[in-house]
Amino acid sequence: MQQLGAYQRSVQDSPHLLILVFANRPAEDLEPILPWFDALWPQATVVGAYCGLVVDQGRIMNDTVVVQCMTFERTQLRLNYIPWDTNLLELGQRLYEPVVRQDTRAALTFTSDPSSHYHDLFSWVNRTRPDITIAGGRMRGYAEGWVYADGQILTHHAVTVTLSNPTLDVHSQAYAEWHLIGRTWSVTKAVGNVVYELDHHPIQQLYARYLNEGQPLEPEDFRNFPLMRISGDAQILSMPTDPAGNGGFVVSTPLLEGDQVRFAYSHPSITFEQVCSGAHHLGKHRPEAILAFNCITRASLDCDNPEQELTPLQAVAPLSGAYCFGEFHHEQGRTLPLQHSLTTLAIAEDPAVEKPMPEYHSHSLSRLFRLIQESVKDLDQVNQDLEAEVGRKTKELFRKYETDNVTGLANRVALLQSLRDADPWPIVQVCSLKVNNLRQINNLYGYAVGDQLLRNLSYAIQTDITELLPTTALVFRGSPNEFLIAAPDACSHQAFFRGMEQLAERLQSQSDLFSDRLVQNVLPILLTAGTAHQDELPPDMSHSPEDLLIKASEARRHAYSHQLPIARAVDLKGNEQIKRDGLIWLSRVRNALSNGDILPYVQPLFDRRGHIHHVEALMRLRHDDQIYTPGAFLELVKPTQLYPRLSMLMIDETFRQLKDQKVGFTLNFTARDLGNTDLIERLKYWLKSGVDGNRVTLEIVESDGLRDFDRFAYTLHELRRLGCKLAIDDFGSAYSNLERVLHLKPDWIKLDGSLIRHLNDSDINRILVRRVVQLCQDLNIRTVAEHVHSESILNSLHAMGVDLFQGFFLAEPMPVGEFCQTRLAREEIFG
Repeated sequence: MQQLGAYQRSVQDSPHLLILVFANRPAEDLEPILPWFDALWPQATVVGAYCGLVVDQGRIMNDTVVVQCMTFERTQLRLNYIPWDTNLLELGQRLYEPVVRQDTRAALTFTSDPSSHYHDLFSWVNRTRPDITIAGGRMRGYAEGWVYADGQILTHHAVTVTLSNPTLDVHSQAYAEWHLIGRTWSVTKAVGNVVYELDHHPIQQLYARYLNEGQPLEPEDFRNFPLMRISGDAQILSMPTDPAGNGGFVVSTPLLEGDQVRFAYSHPSITFEQVCSGAHHLGKHRPEAILAFNCITRASLDCDNPEQELTPLQAVAPLSGAYCFGEFHHEQGRTLPLQHSLTTLAIAEDPAVEKPMPEYHSHSLSRLFRLIQESVKDLDQVNQDLEAEVGRKTKELFRKYETDNVTGLANRVALLQSLRDADPWPIVQVCSLKVNNLRQINNLYGYAVGDQLLRNLSYAIQTDITELLPTTALVFRGSPNEFLIAAPDACSHQAFFRGMEQLAERLQSQSDLFSDRLVQNVLPILLTAGTAHQDELPPDMSHSPEDLLIKASEARRHAYSHQLPIARAVDLKGNEQIKRDGLIWLSRVRNALSNGDILPYVQPLFDRRGHIHHVEALMRLRHDDQIYTPGAFLELVKPTQLYPRLSMLMIDETFRQLKDQKVGFTLNFTARDLGNTDLIERLKYWLKSGVDGNRVTLEIVESDGLRDFDRFAYTLHELRRLGCKLAIDDFGSAYSNLERVLHLKPDWIKLDGSLIRHLNDSDINRILVRRVVQLCQDLNIRTVAEHVHSESILNSLHAMGVDLFQGFFLAEPMPVGEFCQTRLAREEIFG
């Protein structure tokens, strides 16, 4: 009290007197003292705040109270304080609007709420009065904090004092030099103000790994290396303050999962250089006083003398202030909350006498840190350039992937993407236009002429559709001899079909499409077209972008088979329900492939004594807890890209489930399968993975497999060299070719099911079966009878000398697990 009395005698009370009281003491310690300031200087504006440390005449002090008296002559002071509100937009307007005048030049603002998100607090000032310089800070730590105004110690409040004087000279500065170090990390686990993982690594382990060779860290070690969150142009620091459970850190500013962060480091030597430069600039304005608001975290930086960075400012003008928990700074017409920064507000009503600035020498480490900083920038630039180049190359690859290299048109992949993205507009109808005799043209004139024809067709189509269609349309190249024209809903069904009909007719009559003069006796160009609209797809099922193309192709094939130039999908003859069911099944198969609902079932083959040494793997589809055979969907799938996926899955699942079982197994193969290189390579992979090839039999299930044998002779030879056996299905049918069969030298022949079903009813069937069995015995080929549906059929076949028996009478197809459990019981059927 004696000090206050002496202070009263030296400081005259006045409405222009501003008294700032900063103390790093609990509120209860200040309650007996602070009201005396209002009592002793009743006309003055008295504002106080809690702080981490106090600054008095450039010296940092702890556990003390600093009083800064500023007596103005022409500056009006206005005080306002209000309780804290989470609606910062409204809070800011209610705080500043009552005390801001036309001539307001600055405002000192202090808050005592622990929230760290303050950007919206200044929205009203930034929008209406961007010329007002605001300084101050958040004056509350994790557990302690208060502000003082109007004789009251207030928690969870905001207080501001505006300084209004048209000639008041104010200058604000901020100093923070943070080096970004290393790569960018993504926050992958964070709760509240605790961060647990960066890129799925425990954050404490990362800090220990990078800072201490994996050994535990002391608090002062990790606190010197905060995380810098990169958010647009803003850089927000989040400092680890204390360890948390489960390998986490409590951080000063909460981070959200997905935030991008980098390690940061600051050294006082760099900031000191900035402050020296800033102090030199301030000295030219000759301020009368400087208020400093420094971040409390800067007091613990790697520095023996934290007061050093304040020394240049004290040389310019009397310096006082406080260490805050978040600083406010005005720059380029905006006030922003900062972190881990030193901010200053220099004030002068009448410029003071300019003081000579002492010389300060750079710290020995400052040049090193500048070198590190610039090197990191260079590395960042190299990474940015590399990312840009990768992005450019990626776009170029995608462009090539989606572009036909003959015509330059976008291809089918690009069309599917346009259908998915509705880019550049929703595509609702497609025409499939096919050159039916392109293969003959290539064979007769060569591929160079064929490619030139395609380029000329491409140009003609793009030119003609602008005349034939009322709206813009896009042209794509589908298959090697197919063009696809896509149009939006703005073009009606009728207009689109009529335009495509005229286009096909016009193109077929243009003999000048062959530009090569060396071509003589030109073949006519034969075109067929089909159109489809999305309204023609079944409305009660989900669709993929490919379904519209399938529908257009279906219409084109219908036109070709009926010798029509063009057809519409909506006009196709036949049972519409069958077509709808077909699309539904395509959707079911696609979903089954994605959901693991394509299953291998097995049906046992019994030898003459009733033993099971072999099973046939059969495909099944599970949908809504029902099991379906391939007869419901396979023929629909064969023309699509789903078929090879089904075949690949059957190979993988059959080998996976049967490789450890002591039983041989048969895989059904078509001519299409034998021509699929990927499928054959997968089969070879399994045969070389430890599975005995003698257990595996490939069954050729189509007549095409025999007719195309010469094409696949080498493939079959390679597979048989790995131990595979070969079986021919449906021998004895109308399509069987005895010469081919003998040339193929199969290990097994499966008798055609039509012969077996009517064996006891037809003398011809019995004679045929008996002769075939005798022929196979002479050639050392085993015979298999399928479709054994009764005991009498079984007995007849047994008497004829058939080697293996298969049919529902003996065992129906079943899951592999069920077969393994019931195998022994099923072998007793012959008993």
